[in-house]
Amino acid sequence: MNPRLGIGRKRLAYYWRRILRVRATPHEVALGCAAGVFAACTPFLGFQMALAGALAFLLRVSIPAALIGTFVGNPLSWPAIWSASYIAGVWVLGYDRAYAAEHFAQSANALGATLMAGTPKELGTAVVNLSPIVEPMVVGGLLVGLIAAVFSYYPTRRAVRVFQKRHRFL
Repeated sequence: MNPRLGIGRKRLAYYWRRILRVRATPHEVALGCAAGVFAACTPFLGFQMALAGALAFLLRVSIPAALIGTFVGNPLSWPAIWSASYIAGVWVLGYDRAYAAEHFAQSANALGATLMAGTPKELGTAVVNLSPIVEPMVVGGLLVGLIAAVFSYYPTRRAVRVFQKRHRFL
């Protein structure tokens, strides 16, 4: 990683160039990147890179591309990913949408209060409030991750193929 890039367009371009330069077939790079995007859409913060690496290893595709693909999940994109995951999970599991939306808002507020207070009692309250959210988040994250992975595979494969043809990588 290059810490001098800051946040924004330059960083995105930097990571995109890193994906393009990975030495593997376009399919291996694109599927590795898709595995990383899939892992980034799961609610398993802190384990997303390990999940992406394990998926890439099992699929026998580019592990570096998978690790770079996890950067889709970042503090700016997490609210959108988690909201979409929760909504998709509620839909798949057939929960009442009105209750789910209200409970999600209450749980988010409880988590915010926990982070501000930091007492063990508040932490216990947050865990109790967040536990019903886990199932829809996991189920929805798998669905959202699968959709995002499919939509990331084809453009990445094409870009890597064009890049490698121009630079005669393989």
